Amino acid sequence: MFSLDSKFMQTLNRLSDLMILNLLFLLTCLPIITIGAANTALNTVCIRMDTEREGGLVRTYFRAFRDNFRQSTLLWLLLALCGTGCCFNILLFSVQSGPMHYAYIPFTALLVLIGMTFGYVFPLLSQFQNSIMGTLRNAVLLSIAYLPKSILITAVNFFPWILLYMNFYAFLKIGILWILLYFSAASYLNVRILSKVFAPFLEKEDEQP
Repeated sequence: MFSLDSKFMQTLNRLSDLMILNLLFLLTCLPIITIGAANTALNTVCIRMDTEREGGLVRTYFRAFRDNFRQSTLLWLLLALCGTGCCFNILLFSVQSGPMHYAYIPFTALLVLIGMTFGYVFPLLSQFQNSIMGTLRNAVLLSIAYLPKSILITAVNFFPWILLYMNFYAFLKIGILWILLYFSAASYLNVRILSKVFAPFLEKEDEQP
C-alpha cells in the first residue's frame, strides 16, 4: 500500500498537489483584480494533471498566471461588472410593487448565463489562443450548447458563495475546506467534465499545419 507506485500513494500525492495549488490560488486572488489570472493559471495546471504535459506545479502555475494576465484580467473585470449590475437590478426590482416587480426575472436569467460563462472562459483561455471577445463568445455559446454540464459546473463553482448566503455558520464550520482544498478540487473536477467538450476543437487544432 505504501509503495510509491500504489494507488494509495498516488492519491495522496495528488491530494497534496491540490492542496498546494489551492493555497497558491487563494494567495494570488487576494488583490481581487487578479482573480481572472488566478483562475486561468489554476485551470492550466489542473488540465495538465494526469497527462504527459504535467510539469512543476508552482512553475507552471506562475507561468500561466503571467502569460494570460492581460486577457484574464479584462475578462474577469467584464464579467464582474456585468454580474454586479445584474445583482443590483435584481435587488432593486424585487422590492418593487406592481408590474415593475417582475423586471428582476430577465436580470436573474442574465446572471445565471454570466455564471455559466464564467465556468468556461478561463478553461478556454488556458487551452486556446483567441481574442478576448472571441473567447467570451465561445464561452457563452458552449455554456448554452452543453447546458447540463454548464449547470453542474456552475453549481460547483458557486457552491461556497451560495452556502455563505444561505447559512453563514455552516460556511464557517467547513472553512478549512475552502482554505485547503475546495477551489483546486473543483477546478480539477470541472476540467475533467470539460475535456469531452473541448476534445473536438483540440483535434481540429492538431490537424492544422
